[in-house]
Amino acid sequence: MSIFRSTKFETLEFFDDSKRRTLVCELRKSLRSRRINLRLKSPSSALLTFPQRMAWKEAEKFLQQQTDWLRRKSLEFPARIFMSDHFSGGGCIYLDSIGSCKPVNVQIDPQANRTRTSLENQQVSIFVSSEENREYLIKEACRKLACQFLPSRLQWAEERTGLQSKRIRVGDQSTRWGSCSPRGTISLNWRIILLPEELGNYVIFHELTHLVEMNHSSRFWTKLEEFVPGAKEMDRKLSRAGKPVFALGRIK
Repeated sequence: MSIFRSTKFETLEFFDDSKRRTLVCELRKSLRSRRINLRLKSPSSALLTFPQRMAWKEAEKFLQQQTDWLRRKSLEFPARIFMSDHFSGGGCIYLDSIGSCKPVNVQIDPQANRTRTSLENQQVSIFVSSEENREYLIKEACRKLACQFLPSRLQWAEERTGLQSKRIRVGDQSTRWGSCSPRGTISLNWRIILLPEELGNYVIFHELTHLVEMNHSSRFWTKLEEFVPGAKEMDRKLSRAGKPVFALGRIK
């Protein structure tokens, strides 16, 4: 059964330079949430989750109070960057927990009947068959690499923490780098392989720590500090450096 009981949508309007802009916010009642939480998913969409016991009117009032914050954050939201431009500009892929970044070479191969990936010569080569669908094909190649390599990175972290997940899922999450379910499933965003090694490892350690502390209490941070010294500073670094990476591969 889904943890979400019900969902509503609210549309906010505001003006910038005399231009009317709209932002659609999804409001969800959650059995898991202990407090209200508002996230910006894109320059034009947001997600607000709140506890089951909270009234809809209270959540809607909170949303209206955050209009200025949403407007400001939507303007700060990183512009969409094409993955081909990201890689040609020096973006790397990090496949291992303790390995170096691997530059990515994207090539168009009209003769190919499918996308092909090569890991030779200390770089990642992605051969795509179509210029028209290049962005989607590059994303799919990276997602498959994440499905191949993130399980071993999780195992590497498990061996260092003594914590053991029940299952790993690699997804295309819209608002999170990762999550941990009460049943022990660790879900990781495929874009973790695009993060610098220390930040990608931090996400994995962060989610593993939720196996023993399913919240962000002081106990959680104390436990995480055992695996990642300076965890809170690393979390702030992820928030800053991770924004442009999180915007990659957004096809729509």
